[in-house]
Amino acid sequence: MQLRSSLILSLAAIPLSALADPVPAPSPKAPSTAESVHVQPRGSAFMPNSPVEDELQKRITDFNRKQEELDADLDKKLKICRGC
Repeated sequence: MQLRSSLILSLAAIPLSALADPVPAPSPKAPSTAESVHVQPRGSAFMPNSPVEDELQKRITDFNRKQEELDADLDKKLKICRGC
């Protein structure tokens, strides 16, 4: 009886995947084509003090200032207990 119990316990410890038929490995995929790479601008393409760049920086600064004002207004409207 003890032999039968140990045999059942040893079979129960074997994972079911070990008892099943082996599955063939998936075939390797063909390498995909490389995506486009973005590089830093060079030479005349990058002009940090150009009028175009100055205008872009001004628009970014104006946008950030407006967002800060909107954030401050929203903070004033929110009723958050800060000293409870």
